[in-house]
Amino acid sequence: MSSGAPLFSIVVIDYDKSVSRSDFRRKMKCLSDQTCKDFEVLVYHDGPKAVPYEEDVKDIDLHPNTKFVITERHEGDWGHSNRDRGIRAASGEWIIHTNADNLFYPNLVKTLKEKALKASMPVTIVRRRRLPIIVKSIARRSDKILGTSLQKVSVSSGVVENILVYPILMRGVFPLRNKWVRVKEKADDAAIVLSGIPVRYANVDLMQVVLRRKVWLAEGGWHDKRENSDGHMYERFAKKYNVLAITQILGEHW
Repeated sequence: MSSGAPLFSIVVIDYDKSVSRSDFRRKMKCLSDQTCKDFEVLVYHDGPKAVPYEEDVKDIDLHPNTKFVITERHEGDWGHSNRDRGIRAASGEWIIHTNADNLFYPNLVKTLKEKALKASMPVTIVRRRRLPIIVKSIARRSDKILGTSLQKVSVSSGVVENILVYPILMRGVFPLRNKWVRVKEKADDAAIVLSGIPVRYANVDLMQVVLRRKVWLAEGGWHDKRENSDGHMYERFAKKYNVLAITQILGEHW
């Protein structure tokens, strides 16, 4: 990363046959309205586009570091290939994934930056050897009573890889017994708060998880092309990296 690189890269996935142009303009405006400008915007359209982006955004004061990419063909893989392209083309240290109809509150980048900078500070890292439950119990008692080191606890200093997770409003969602159901037509009338914690499949949305670009690359980029791959990958990441939870609601899923 160069010293002039933004802290965040926001990868926006668009498809004009699925996302209305009014929703897309709302998206671009909420990015230009961010109180913290330490980010770039990478917009990817899945396949040829009838109307150029210049027409879509002609009345919007865009964030100055905005790039539009229109792929040559429609891949129809829920935007996952373009998410992978965005990860690899990004210059920011952290990646924020979002769809073109998601809404960010003006303080989203500012709040994420405050948390990200704290996450990048050196901390004391304590590691303990992974052992089966029965063996772990014996080892713990032996270390305590006999002074052995079967658990092999090590203490070091360094920067821990983290996942930032923030709450959102899930628009058009109604509680149904011990589950919830989404009715898109009622997005204006109903919503629930989705905290994203714990980070697991069906409990976290694509836009809620913010991860360092180098970690995305180490994990192979956006390699899972299943429809709900975000939930599957995020759950796996949460088992591997520290999760830092943000308490403020910072956006809306429409």
